[in-house]
Amino acid sequence: MELFLIRHSTPDVPKGTCYGRTDLPLVSNFQIEFDRIFSKLEPQFDKLYSSPSRRCKELAEFLSKNSNQTVEFSNLLMELNFGFWEGKLWSEISQKESEYWMNDFVNQRTPNGESYLDLSKRVSDFLKEILISSNADLKIGIVTHAGVIRAFLSNLVSIPLKDGIQFDLDYGSISKISVDKNGTEFFSKVSYWNR
Repeated sequence: MELFLIRHSTPDVPKGTCYGRTDLPLVSNFQIEFDRIFSKLEPQFDKLYSSPSRRCKELAEFLSKNSNQTVEFSNLLMELNFGFWEGKLWSEISQKESEYWMNDFVNQRTPNGESYLDLSKRVSDFLKEILISSNADLKIGIVTHAGVIRAFLSNLVSIPLKDGIQFDLDYGSISKISVDKNGTEFFSKVSYWNR
C-alpha cells in the first residue's frame, strides 16, 4: 500500500497567527499551488481522504475532479485544536501559558483545546481503520495538515511524537509512505520526501 500525505496549500492568514481548527481561506493564487501539487502526483488514487477544513477540502476536491476519485472527509484528519488560542497572534498569548505548553506539547492541552497526544490518537485510529480495511496494493491520497502528517510519520517510522517536529513540511509538500503487511504486522518506510 502507498500513502501519499499531502499538506494543504498556503492559507491566507497573518504571519504569527496561532491556528489549527480555524477555518481559513487560501491565498488568492492558490490555483498555481494546486497545479504544482497535482503535477507531482503520478498515481491515480484508489482512495482519497481529506480533513474537512476548507484549506484541505478545496485541494482535495481539485485532486478528486482531476483524478475521477471521490473524496471521503474525516474529522480524524483535522489539525490540532488550540482552543482559546485559535486565531490569536502568538504574541498575544501569555508567555507563561505558551511556555508551559511548549515544554510538553505532546501531553499538555492548550486551554480548552487538545494535546498533541490527543491528535496522535485520532490519527492512529484513522490509520488503523484504513490499514485494516484496505487492500495491500492500493494508492491512497490523504490531504491534511502538518501536525497530522507529523503524527502519521512518527507513528509509521516509530519515533517519539516530540521528535516529529523534525519533519519539515512546506505547504503543498507530499510525503510518500510504503506500507507492507506481513500477517497482522505492518511495516512502513518513507520512500521519498517531496517538498
